[in-house]
Amino acid sequence: MTGLGFEPFDAPLGARVVGADPDALGPDEVQALQAALLAHGLLLFRGRTISPSQLVAIGRAFGELEILPEPDKRDPNHPEIFNLSNVRADGEIVEFDEPQAVFLRGTERWHTDSSFREIPALCTILAAVEVPKRGGQTQFAEMRKALSLVPAEQRAEMASLRLVHSYEWSRSMNPGRMNPMTEDERAKYPPVEHPWIRTHADGSESLYMGGHASHIVGRDPAESRHWFAEIEAQLSVHDVVYEHQWQADDLLVWDNRTLLHRLLPYDIANERRVMRRVTVAGTERPKSRVLA
Repeated sequence: MTGLGFEPFDAPLGARVVGADPDALGPDEVQALQAALLAHGLLLFRGRTISPSQLVAIGRAFGELEILPEPDKRDPNHPEIFNLSNVRADGEIVEFDEPQAVFLRGTERWHTDSSFREIPALCTILAAVEVPKRGGQTQFAEMRKALSLVPAEQRAEMASLRLVHSYEWSRSMNPGRMNPMTEDERAKYPPVEHPWIRTHADGSESLYMGGHASHIVGRDPAESRHWFAEIEAQLSVHDVVYEHQWQADDLLVWDNRTLLHRLLPYDIANERRVMRRVTVAGTERPKSRVLA
């Protein structure tokens, strides 16, 4: 017995973790958390300050950690940590159009972390250090439920389709100027293909898409993106979205296999928002029932 408990949110997804110390997770606790993650999609630990070294240790309890692109945004002492911050190293807040702000505003698109990898991420762990007074929430969409809303005929067509996920393409779609990718970065993160409908270990299925998906394999990119936009436009209309209002010292763990997420806008050039993120690597390529 672990003593862990999970209090489901009054929402389409998510649960608060009770009776657990996120800084002291043993094998039994991690196993319970992993099962709860697949069941609820998102887990919240609230009210515990987590240092960078503790955040890395928590992430490693779930698995191997990714080292993410954008080396200038990595923590200098812990390269596994991705600093999602609008505060520069000198302590000043970014300007609206400088590359760091452009990158952060790009996360306002629906996406799932690291889908541009051949073996994409299992989960993301994000710790809130400073949060703005207004805005800056994160929305999460339950893509198993989103798939259930797709008409049967369209779903049958999607089951045989694969999407191209490209970090270079998604980066190019950010709302402003960013430093270009180097040839080494392009070689390290080439476009990959994943099934549009992903089958999970428990037999459930979800839509697997988001801001890194550039187009459907064998289809016109413009036609593909129109179809993506139609689906994304329906997410907030139907009961598949949870919106998290951050508090300082919140720690969220979410399942990148079954959820999309996006940042909501805030006054990025005036309000401080400092978040630390680690991403747990996946262990297998996404599978489909048709093309497993």
